[in-house]
Amino acid sequence: MTLVCTFNLLRGQAINAIEIFSNTHGIRQEGTTFYEVEGYTIFVQSHRASFDDKGFKKIKKKYSINKEISPVIDTAFQKARVFVKTQVRTKKITESGIIYLFPQGPSEIIVIGLQTTLGRDEALEKFFVKSILENSIPNSVYTTMEVDGIRIAGRFIELGPGCYWMSTHNVQCPNLGQMNWSEFRNIDKAKEMVDAQSDITAGKSIGQLLEQDSIKVIFEGKETQALRMKYKLKVPQVIMGGSNILIIYYVVAEVRGKYVACVLSHYDDEIVRNTLPPLLKEIMSLRE
Repeated sequence: MTLVCTFNLLRGQAINAIEIFSNTHGIRQEGTTFYEVEGYTIFVQSHRASFDDKGFKKIKKKYSINKEISPVIDTAFQKARVFVKTQVRTKKITESGIIYLFPQGPSEIIVIGLQTTLGRDEALEKFFVKSILENSIPNSVYTTMEVDGIRIAGRFIELGPGCYWMSTHNVQCPNLGQMNWSEFRNIDKAKEMVDAQSDITAGKSIGQLLEQDSIKVIFEGKETQALRMKYKLKVPQVIMGGSNILIIYYVVAEVRGKYVACVLSHYDDEIVRNTLPPLLKEIMSLRE
């Protein structure tokens, strides 16, 4: 896919491509490419549709865009049409969805979708859309669906067989724990990320928050505070095949020049009391 467009950042909104791409994780699948970068989840897809009201109607239905939302023009991408939708997740958190449509020939539309629960960073959005269109995202950001290891703030952690990607920057090792993370250029965004994730979890209807406290942990060699939640899923244990109680840690730390927002979780039957399962132990320990 090669599309040509003009792109200009607003004055003062310089973007360091090396920094951004070092914070990015991409996975290519058949028909879709996924990314995670600084709190944004991003996808790229292609659809058979005309670049007109009829085609837009088809796209709106596909991506659950309200019929009342009209496409707008982004001055950075004159050929594109953009849909912006919002969803209230909690009293504090509103999720933004930005859907870019680009014509590709007479009967095809390239869709680039960005989603975030953080305050929008429009300079980052435009930079990343431009990078997708110009095929300038380096191969180093991509991994295969087979997980041999994960890279956090520049450190590669080798994992054994059996782990898999739940999504970009989100890995699960059955019975050994799960973690998702984002890497940022500043600590405020990292804090905003974990605050949003913890607030969304606490408000979910699929379970009940049992306990919440703050504890000291060592995360990638740095002592910091973690918010710890004990969360009971409504799914019965007999269906789960084990415990339905999750222990979740929300952590922000400066690691090797990056600000990492990380959510680590495990079921309470996966460990001995006051310990961590193997995946979580790779990057974190509980302070004695």
